[in-house]
Amino acid sequence: MTNIRQLLASLDASDLTFSDLTAFVRLACMAKPFIHQCMTDICHPPTHPPEVVILLLAGALGQDRPTILACWVALRQVIWTHGTVLPTDKEIEAFNRHGLMRGIVATLTDVNKFRASLFTLRDGSLPVHSVSTYCRQCHTRYYPNYRIHNADSTRMYYAGIPSVIQAARHFYIEAALLELFAATKVFGWMSSMNCARVYNYALAQRHAYMSNNRRAFDATLAQAFDEEFSWQYTLRMRDTDVLNGFFIYSLLLEKAEHNSCLVLPHDEQQRTRIDVALSERNKEMEGIGQEAYPHACDLCFIVIGDDSKTKIQAAVCDGNTIGHPCCAVHDCKVPLMTNRHRFCPDHQDLNQRCAVDGCNELHTSGSRTCGNVDHQALEDAYFKPAKALFQLRARLKRAGITLPLDSVPSASDTGGSNSNSADEDLELDSECDGKPENGNRHLRARFGRRRTHNEQLIMRPCGVILARATFFGSEAVSAVNEFAKMVFPTAASTPEFFVFDNNCKLRAHQDAIGDDHFAATGMPVDVFHFNSKHKETDTYCQQHCNPAAFPELVSGGKWQFNTSICEQTNVWLGGYQAILRDMSVHRYNFYLDEMIKRRNRYVISESERRGHSPWMISMDALFGSD
Repeated sequence: MTNIRQLLASLDASDLTFSDLTAFVRLACMAKPFIHQCMTDICHPPTHPPEVVILLLAGALGQDRPTILACWVALRQVIWTHGTVLPTDKEIEAFNRHGLMRGIVATLTDVNKFRASLFTLRDGSLPVHSVSTYCRQCHTRYYPNYRIHNADSTRMYYAGIPSVIQAARHFYIEAALLELFAATKVFGWMSSMNCARVYNYALAQRHAYMSNNRRAFDATLAQAFDEEFSWQYTLRMRDTDVLNGFFIYSLLLEKAEHNSCLVLPHDEQQRTRIDVALSERNKEMEGIGQEAYPHACDLCFIVIGDDSKTKIQAAVCDGNTIGHPCCAVHDCKVPLMTNRHRFCPDHQDLNQRCAVDGCNELHTSGSRTCGNVDHQALEDAYFKPAKALFQLRARLKRAGITLPLDSVPSASDTGGSNSNSADEDLELDSECDGKPENGNRHLRARFGRRRTHNEQLIMRPCGVILARATFFGSEAVSAVNEFAKMVFPTAASTPEFFVFDNNCKLRAHQDAIGDDHFAATGMPVDVFHFNSKHKETDTYCQQHCNPAAFPELVSGGKWQFNTSICEQTNVWLGGYQAILRDMSVHRYNFYLDEMIKRRNRYVISESERRGHSPWMISMDALFGSD
């Protein structure tokens, strides 16, 4: 690391005091917004600042041009990574005196200060004051993370990643702490509620390990933890702030990686303003949007042949039955206005109909069924506490997980008669008592919200997830075909092998509609599903999808690729069922995509550590000329 002597080596000939250097750094920081406007890459300081800035600093500091340039060369990294400077009136006067004639001004006045709570990783929760200043020249108010212009109703976030992120008006969270929360979400399926609980219990106080184990430490130490600091705002972290902080932090990271700035609406509630940006990012992630999409390594990309080299890449597809609330009309993709609604805005009129399938009668007041006694009996059965609790647990069991949203449920979360208050997506089948003349009748009703059918993944055999898509109505082969074409949009991008447990039906569908997009792709079924779920008498399946019919997949008596990778990954994906169940569609999609992005990074880093040579294929080579 460069020491102070090395840093200032170029200034030895200059007769500068420590105060001179401090003044230079502060005034140069005040000029950074103007310097940003003259640059395309704001992540790195320029070799030399604009000439007008050099002249401004020379005039304000009473130094010559060579001295200013020498100071910039020596201290530019310090200036570029320095936080926002709150200038004194004297500094503003000097800056404006020499900057106005050159089109640069700094008139930050009208300081606003309010109390807030700061949650840190190493020092616990702290009471702080948050400060904003106003520039009368450009009519902009500057906050710790963003600025707001009077004529605009947007928050323009500063470039880069701040060390502290504002999760709510009076609550700030360290970026390092949010990174820890993100890691626990990826590897531990931690809900925001449990993240907050862990923080408040183990990190909110600097010596929490002592206060949590008083009997193990000296009795005199305990006295230091008995007094609770009084502050206007709580010093206990809230789950909503963890989640909002995670979203804003992730958005800022995304923008920084693309050398752009985050812009959010200002005149909205925090939840609403974040959702706008989440929705935009979600669209970018569809199809080929994951950053690891062009990944290749020794586990998913192999070359065969001695003389004529041939590359083989494989992709694996499968679904997991987690989902988000959606319109109760089958396969309707219009988002709900809120998660409390059963129908989307386009189908609101169906709220007046009886919940029993096939019944078009209006429901009675205070009920979701019509006056039919049999239909009312179905509704009574649905709201029985034992039945409701059984169905909720059955849904988690089908997803392969039992993780709760909150590790310490409150006394009200008993699973009693209120279990269906959230309108869960449940169906109820029932046969009527007795036997009418026309035989038994089988009634089916939907009293709660429908949930999307499943999340479909396409992966490389090494464990990198290429893409994710939500299937609303079913895991139909037509939907899988369209999803696969989104992920591999050109003939050159299609893999040599596409592994899917229902490939025989998928291949038949492609033949039936004359779709030859995957004509050069082998479509085997993975070994486990082929042995257990595909009949030996199915000639079409044996001919086109038997994995043994593809000798390129076998080397030395072993399979070249891990074709069961999706099944293994679904165990990880299913862990988010309880966390995601009540999220809006925008947050649900962003959360999953961010978890996948972070998991991919870890998988690739582990691949490199184990010597599997991960690399990124260029997009031109991947997609070809068509």
